Amino acid sequence: MSNPPVIQLDAHRPEPAPAMSRSAPTDRRTKTIALCVQYCQLLGAMDAGFTADPTGNCDFASAGNHVRRAARILPKLVGLSPHMVTGADPLTAEELRAKAAVAQALYGFRNGEELEPSERLFMRFFAGEVAGYLEAQAFEAMEARHAARNA
Repeated sequence: MSNPPVIQLDAHRPEPAPAMSRSAPTDRRTKTIALCVQYCQLLGAMDAGFTADPTGNCDFASAGNHVRRAARILPKLVGLSPHMVTGADPLTAEELRAKAAVAQALYGFRNGEELEPSERLFMRFFAGEVAGYLEAQAFEAMEARHAARNA
């Protein structure tokens, strides 16, 4: 039996591209959507881990503390709520869509479990944000009708 062929590798590997510095988002819309994405990614990673863990008692899947890390995002989302600042603009449609994804992914809604206090607070604020968005949309529609009548 002969030896397998030897693959010649370059002595030096190319330098990796420098990491791009990411500045922290500054506007509410960007922060809100980024946090919502992070929350859903953490729970998705947790789900993938539980799917891959063959032990049946989740010895390996629970090692990442994904749920705990995701739970720390919810108070940040509440803090960005327009209900926390008097006179703040209502959420945009994109912000509401991202927050709706979080509401659907909340860990406490799984398997008929009770919501944790941070999840209940998030849902209470989210309900108010949806109402604020709908009120703003109704006001804009009323103004558009009024302007059309006076034109």
